[in-house]
Amino acid sequence: MFEHVVLRRDEGGSPITAGQIAEALLYYQKVHVTIDRGTLFQLVKQIGIDRLKRLLQRPELSAVYCEENLATHTTLVGVTQFHDYLVFSLSGDQNTKLNSPEERMAYELERQGILRKVAKEFSKWFANGIPIRKYSGNHFVEGGIPAAARHDLSDAEYVRAAIRQAIAGISGDQTDNDGLRFKLLHTDLGYCAFSNIDFDAINARRAKMVPPLEPVTVAHLLSNILDARADLAMASYYGGDFVTSAVTSSIIRIRYAELLRRSQLNVESRQQFVDVVLLDAPSLSESVDAGERSIDDFFRLLDKSSRFRNWLGAVSPDENLVHAYIREITSEPWIQGFTAKTLRYALTTALGFINPVAGVVAGGADSLVIDKLLSGWRPNHFVVKGLLPFVRGY
Repeated sequence: MFEHVVLRRDEGGSPITAGQIAEALLYYQKVHVTIDRGTLFQLVKQIGIDRLKRLLQRPELSAVYCEENLATHTTLVGVTQFHDYLVFSLSGDQNTKLNSPEERMAYELERQGILRKVAKEFSKWFANGIPIRKYSGNHFVEGGIPAAARHDLSDAEYVRAAIRQAIAGISGDQTDNDGLRFKLLHTDLGYCAFSNIDFDAINARRAKMVPPLEPVTVAHLLSNILDARADLAMASYYGGDFVTSAVTSSIIRIRYAELLRRSQLNVESRQQFVDVVLLDAPSLSESVDAGERSIDDFFRLLDKSSRFRNWLGAVSPDENLVHAYIREITSEPWIQGFTAKTLRYALTTALGFINPVAGVVAGGADSLVIDKLLSGWRPNHFVVKGLLPFVRGY
C-alpha cells in the first residue's frame, strides 16, 4: 500500500521540512526527495549539515538535486506586460564566478553562515553522492519543462480551468471564479494576458492577512501552470505517490486525475489512521518540525520500525488502513472466539485503538489474555511502545 512516495513541495507550496521527510520515511518503504535550493537550505537550517548527511545516507531514502529555479519572466513594453517561462540559477557576483553546482552550493552555504571549510566539504560530498538534474534539460521531459509548459498554454480551456484552480487556492473562495475570463495571446515577445480578474480585490484581502501576503499577479498565476507541468513530469518519471502543493495538484487533476488518485487515497488513509490510532497526539512531522523531537530521536525510532513498515507495505491498496490494523491486532483465533461483548467493545473503542492491552484490561480480562496478546508481534506493539511515546514526548 505504502510503497514509494516522491516529495517535492508541501501542501502550501513551501519547501519540504525534516518532519515531513521523517513522517514519509516511517510510512513508506521508499522515499524520494526532489531537493531544490529552498528545500536544501531549509534542511540545513533546520537540522544542520551533519544530520542532513545522515538523513541522505538512510537506505530508505533517495534524492535528486535541481538547482535551477523555474520562473515566469515579465517584460513591460509601454503599458503592456509580456510573460514567458524560463529557468535560472546563481552564477556568482561581480567579484566571484561560480562554474559548477558544487561551487555555487558552497558559496551559498557560506552566505548562510556555514564555515567555508564545512561548506566546501559538504558541497563536494553532496555533488558526488546526489544526482543533479536540470529542469531545462531532457531528463524529465523531452525539450525541458519550460517548453512543455509553453505547450500547455496553447490549450485555452485547460489554461482557463488551471487559472480558476489557482485563484481558488489563493483566495480560498471558489465563487471568485464565477464568470472568469482569461485569454492568452502568444507573440514574439511572449504571452499577453487578457482577463477580468479583480487583482485589486484579491490583493487587498491578502494585504490584511497576518502576516500580509505578497500581491498576486498574472505572472504568479502562470507560474502555477509551470509548476504543475514540473510536478507532472517528475510524477510520471519517478512513479509512486507524489506529494506537492495543493494548488498544483488541483491543476494536474484537471487532465490527469487518475495520476494522483492513489496518492490522495493513501494520504486520506494515513490521516484516518493517525486520527483514530494516535487519537489527539501531534503528528510525527509536527513533533520534529516543532523541535519537540530531534532528527536523531527519529533515526532511533526508524531503526526500530522495520516490522511496522513491512506490515504497512503488505497492506492491500484496496483495503482501509484502520480496518487492516484492527483486523491484524485481533487476528488470533483465540481472540475471535473469546467470550463477552466486552472484548469486542474494548478492541473497537478509542482505548482499544490506542492500546489494545489496556482495552482488554478495562473489559475485565485476566493476565492470560494479556500474555497471549503480547506473545507475537502485532503492529500495535510498535504504535504503543514506539510511535505514541515519540509523538507525545514521553
